[in-house]
Amino acid sequence: MLKKYKRIGTYLLNSVLVTVLDTAIVWFMNILLGYDLVIANTCGVVSGTVVGYFLNAQYVFIAAKGKRGAFVYILTFLFGLFLANALIYMGNTFLFATFPEKLNFLFSKGLSIIGPFFVLYYIRKKLYETPCNV
Repeated sequence: MLKKYKRIGTYLLNSVLVTVLDTAIVWFMNILLGYDLVIANTCGVVSGTVVGYFLNAQYVFIAAKGKRGAFVYILTFLFGLFLANALIYMGNTFLFATFPEKLNFLFSKGLSIIGPFFVLYYIRKKLYETPCNV
């Protein structure tokens, strides 16, 4: 049973490390430097994705290596970036707008992390298990 969940557990651990990096960048750029939240989030997500690609290609999705693997990762990254930015914007502007600024940020960023985590894991899992001539 544990072997069945080892891959998603490793993906989760990698994601936690990447999330710390991502959130630190977004916090620094948005809260401390005053950059727009979506721009700061894009910088954080891009930085995290680069680190995440190398971790996940090494330990989770061995098929992510090579041209096809990188292509799949980049395409899913673009979708994940759109989803993360849409969620952080919706959280910040609508869902948590009445919360104090720092709480609004934390909940909005949390939403933009949790949603794409599950969506991208299952999309990548499916795409890496499906042979294709890309």
